[in-house]
Amino acid sequence: MKTPFRTTAVRTEDPGIGSSFERPLERLVAKDGQFKVFRLGGVSGFREGFVALATMPLGRLIGTFLLAYLFMNLVFASVYMLIGVEQLGNADLSSERTRWLSAIGMSVQTLTTVGYGSVYPTTFATWFVAAVEGVFGILGFSLISAVIYARFARPDTMLAYSEKALIAPFKEGWSLQMRLANKRSTLLMELEARAILVMADVDDQGEKLNYYNLKLQLERVNFMPLSWTVVHPISPDSPLAGVSYEDLVDRRAEVILILKAVDEGYMQNVYTRRSFRYDEIVWGARYNRPFSAKNGIMHLDLDKMSDHVPVEIPTRLPVQPKEAEPS
Repeated sequence: MKTPFRTTAVRTEDPGIGSSFERPLERLVAKDGQFKVFRLGGVSGFREGFVALATMPLGRLIGTFLLAYLFMNLVFASVYMLIGVEQLGNADLSSERTRWLSAIGMSVQTLTTVGYGSVYPTTFATWFVAAVEGVFGILGFSLISAVIYARFARPDTMLAYSEKALIAPFKEGWSLQMRLANKRSTLLMELEARAILVMADVDDQGEKLNYYNLKLQLERVNFMPLSWTVVHPISPDSPLAGVSYEDLVDRRAEVILILKAVDEGYMQNVYTRRSFRYDEIVWGARYNRPFSAKNGIMHLDLDKMSDHVPVEIPTRLPVQPKEAEPS
């Protein structure tokens, strides 16, 4: 049985995630900042589908549109085949293959509303199917336009986070450090950061999640043209004071970093989150500087955001900071 985790740090209220579950969770927040929650009996319908399209990754979105386009052409081409391709003008009826090609050609022209006229309806039935397909084509491309606009108009962030958080030296003691930078050329302004430590503690009522606000060296910066190393000094009142790496593992420690900023390009507030689990915290290291001056201009190398070197560190963090050496 785990021993109780003792700390003098003041716990904060549950931020809305939950304090106890039947079984331990893999992690509370994914690396991309999303809360992994599978909803049963949730809201569904066109509006939710549109939100899913507007927020899904670009590659998946393109694949979804291509599959939908191919599926619609296959459906309507099959309808033309059932009605009879001979009811389409200029249809090639020489073989089953050419009949299919004529049906697909008719569907492609109608669905895209291009209408070259090489294949055209000649009976009421084919005209009716073409009219229905034309409506689907107009609605489909209108939906694509709306999704593209929503994706461009919706403010979001593209931040490069360090792969690891560090327990690193800081002044006369130690600190928890996390690094981030803006991938875009637009400037982020009025940045505000907040960090929450989650620990699975054991008390008389069993195991539950407890939350601690981590006091940051700087909670706000005006601009972030380069990188920002978010630092939590481990003072005597920090929940990390006196802990060891084994404590972090046993208590499934997870640090949730929450960032709010104003994007210069959109001039709107943007929000982002990043989670660092216990196995993503390096016990004793120091970040390498990711930027340098060349020809009088600052250069930021985003590929070096996670570069760090090891440093010696005690097995258990001291409760009191070490005294400064006399000058």
